[in-house]
Amino acid sequence: MLGAALLLTQAGPAGAEALPTSASDAGSAAQDYYVERRSYGTRRVSEPPPYVQQLNKTWLGELDGFGDIDWLDIGLDHRTRFEIRDNDYRRAVNTVDQPFLLRTRAYLAVKNRFDPLRFTVEISDARRYNGDFPRDVRDSNFQEPIQLYGELFFKQSWLADQQLSVKFGRQAFEYLDRRLLARNEFRNTTNNFDGIRAILGKQSDAWQVDALLLQPILRDDNGFDRRDKANTLIGAIGDYRRYSKFITVQPLYLVLKQDGRKSPTGVEREIHTLGVRGYGIVGRTGFDYDASYYRQRGNDGPRKHDAQAYTGELGYTFAHPWKPRLSAAYNYASGDDNPNDGQSGRFERLFGFARPFSQNDYFQFENLEAPKLRAEISPTRDLQFDAGFNWYLLNSPTDRWNNAGLRDASGQSGRFVGHEADARVAWRQSRYFQTEVLYAYFKAGEFLREAGRGGTSNLLFVQLTFSAF
Repeated sequence: MLGAALLLTQAGPAGAEALPTSASDAGSAAQDYYVERRSYGTRRVSEPPPYVQQLNKTWLGELDGFGDIDWLDIGLDHRTRFEIRDNDYRRAVNTVDQPFLLRTRAYLAVKNRFDPLRFTVEISDARRYNGDFPRDVRDSNFQEPIQLYGELFFKQSWLADQQLSVKFGRQAFEYLDRRLLARNEFRNTTNNFDGIRAILGKQSDAWQVDALLLQPILRDDNGFDRRDKANTLIGAIGDYRRYSKFITVQPLYLVLKQDGRKSPTGVEREIHTLGVRGYGIVGRTGFDYDASYYRQRGNDGPRKHDAQAYTGELGYTFAHPWKPRLSAAYNYASGDDNPNDGQSGRFERLFGFARPFSQNDYFQFENLEAPKLRAEISPTRDLQFDAGFNWYLLNSPTDRWNNAGLRDASGQSGRFVGHEADARVAWRQSRYFQTEVLYAYFKAGEFLREAGRGGTSNLLFVQLTFSAF
């Protein structure tokens, strides 16, 4: 089946950030077709992650005996974040929570040495201290291998003379604009999967294709993580770049199957997602855009599933050394109007993350309408500021706001959840240190006031990241 998907599909990203599959595999293409997106919050984490370096290109390479080791990628990274969350709507009570979130990761990969066979392991340890709420898998996951896979790597394969990589085992990655498949880097713990990914092509090529056969990992903060045997994700994701800076087209077809006999809910589900994303830079005009559309069909238990979602962002970057950029965006994901009508209309967000929608981490890609205005500026390569204003409405007033666990089945509480203003500064002091400070203010709308959770919410965090290499 995996081979058939490769032969039938003609496009797809090579890695989480559409960067080279590994730090030294960029190759020397006659023409590099890759263009990085400018849309806010959609840049994917690279494979390997940014904290990873080829050993002889680190400070270890200056030591005797290490200068020739170009077949080993290594990384060690620690992040500490202190949060002050006043009236966190994700919690059932109104209080001021002040947790410390600690996350340490280590990475080791062998490449080139035994080609075509390669190996990768990434260990993560995530902990929360000083919090007012019980430990959960959103913040805590102790000493887990979030990646542990083998790889068959061919710089030139028999398929269209393209680079081919087949990865098998536990993997963490991101695709498209991160709304459907993401590692979820803001959260303390990581989304990952067990299974197979076949990647034909590399980032500099005019086209690529990824074929997926995966099962999600269920995090366990008391024991070892385990594979979710009830759910399987199958599909292909494309990436066509021949139009260079003007447009990159990313088609996808994904199928999420849930075996009711193995699921705690006992519900049999099969959700088909067909979609396309297009983004690019409009020549030298300063304008850029990012748009996507997804349609879902299938069944959710006995109910027929029919849902859709789309996003759009238009930005303008001024011709100034500080690269100021203004943007406007709109996000839409359908909700379910009536849980008893035999129709399921809530968009299935799969395994995406919430950060493109809300700095407070309040909203997911379901039952949502969210306009957004944003300003960004980079006085230097290592110093960035951005600020935004967002509005949030339920697409269906009778469906849920999932992150807060609230729903008014009558619809009488209205659609307007609230609006959010935020400001952030990120400063990379060196290749080893980075500081990030963010403040986000949320004011409740009619829906929250009717639910008895009116007022405001505040988030302030300071985040320090240290990388050994």
